[in-house]
Amino acid sequence: MSIQHRSRKVTLAAALLALPLVAASLASCTAGGSGGGGGGGSTTAASTSVVVGFKHEFNTMDPLRADYAQTNMVDNIVYEPLIKFDAAQDNKMIGALAKDFKVADDAKSISFTLRDGVTFHDGTRLTAKDVKYSFDRYTRLGQGVASLLQGYDSTTVVDDSHIVINLKAPNAFFINGLANIYILEADLVSKNAGSDDAQGWLQAHEAGTGPFEGTDASSADGTTVKRFDKYWGFDDKRPTQMVFRRIDESATNRDELKAGNIDVSFGLSAIDATALKGQSGVSVKFVPTSGQTQLWFNTSTGPTADPKIREGLKLAFDYSGGFQKILNSNGAISSGILSPAFTCRPGAKPSAQDKTKAKELLSGLGSTALDLRYQSVDSTQTQIATLFQSNLKDLGVTVNLVPIAFPDYLKTLSDPATIPGLTLINDYILTPDPGAGLDKLYNSANIGGTNKGAYSNPKVDELLSKARATADAGDRCDLYKQVETTVAGDSVQANLFQVAFPVGYRSDLKGIDFSWSATPISFFTLRVG
Repeated sequence: MSIQHRSRKVTLAAALLALPLVAASLASCTAGGSGGGGGGGSTTAASTSVVVGFKHEFNTMDPLRADYAQTNMVDNIVYEPLIKFDAAQDNKMIGALAKDFKVADDAKSISFTLRDGVTFHDGTRLTAKDVKYSFDRYTRLGQGVASLLQGYDSTTVVDDSHIVINLKAPNAFFINGLANIYILEADLVSKNAGSDDAQGWLQAHEAGTGPFEGTDASSADGTTVKRFDKYWGFDDKRPTQMVFRRIDESATNRDELKAGNIDVSFGLSAIDATALKGQSGVSVKFVPTSGQTQLWFNTSTGPTADPKIREGLKLAFDYSGGFQKILNSNGAISSGILSPAFTCRPGAKPSAQDKTKAKELLSGLGSTALDLRYQSVDSTQTQIATLFQSNLKDLGVTVNLVPIAFPDYLKTLSDPATIPGLTLINDYILTPDPGAGLDKLYNSANIGGTNKGAYSNPKVDELLSKARATADAGDRCDLYKQVETTVAGDSVQANLFQVAFPVGYRSDLKGIDFSWSATPISFFTLRVG
């Protein structure tokens, strides 16, 4: 894939031919530090170019797929939403492209006033038409971040600066999801819509308003963006350029950061991150996130449709051993279906192993072998999967480890029959109010979409429906707690660990902090010096 500036068109042949050259240039680029093996380097004239090492394939810039972490880490600085959460104000919801907004008393509509002076990267002014086009496109396609727009009905354009988002029914937590809905330039994307609503075009182009714009240096192994100096909120402390470079191996990430060839590493294991502590010019942070490492079960078909089997699998895992030996005691053992980043959680004890009860519950499996899907390019996941396999072997249960790429896993969710019986993933809810996330994961209406376990419980559906129509945050929290307790009792997933994401970075970089808008951090807050 070769991502070009929006004014250029790229043929498939050209994209394929560009791959070896681009990949080579990304592999040989020097980070902003000294680049000569000095461990992160010192601040120089070149230090405003920041190189980020990340894991897994980068396969599109289409904000439709901002539910994929590798896409969102770039889109979060190339595009902007209407609203966002401000960490400096205790995660208060504030305007981004909207300068103000108001939820109607009946929770069936939201009014927005757009910010003045915002332009897309080609100089076109942002207007209400762009917002309407973006929302309508997401709902037409019905994939990716469209799951955050459930209940969306239409957008009324009042004038160039004012819009009203209309909902099909009262939905008090709808607005939270808008922090991850990016606005595209309507005319530009429409002109290049083709036969797939511009999905192909947006793999190789961007149409945003953010502080960075795309360049023609990109491939499946990374991309480069440059600072957009006409950005409405321009800050010269932002890097002048950011290079995203795929490095799947933790040890390579560690060594490249030590050598000064990258400036930020998202690909470190807990052990390699710990080994970097004390390295000159390098800082290490275990960023607490809203995510958890979870083992998801297909609750509708196969052996895991039996709740006793699911409970037995939960009890078989060695939580304390994995926490100490694999995570190096960073983060926490899970104590419920939501991360400790959320305040709205019922009291619960940390997950714990009970081999005796697990063996009793799993006796119903007989000689049946189970397949566990996991992402093998993630060394931590590989270790956790291997530990789980060993735990089950001790109980006489055979577990086969089957690697799967995350985009391929997402495709399996379209049909309960294709959802794996067991899948190990890191799962995140990206808004401080967990309502929209709980709805995506556990509402039976979302089977075939975002409901990872094909889970159905009428009580949970009813509680989520009540929460959707409840304006008071405290009352919604009471309903959320009931949902969490019920889901935990049904053993929809095994909650293993809170994700404390290890990040190594050049010491003069600032803004390496947890963000609700991207996982685990947003480069929107990154500053040099």
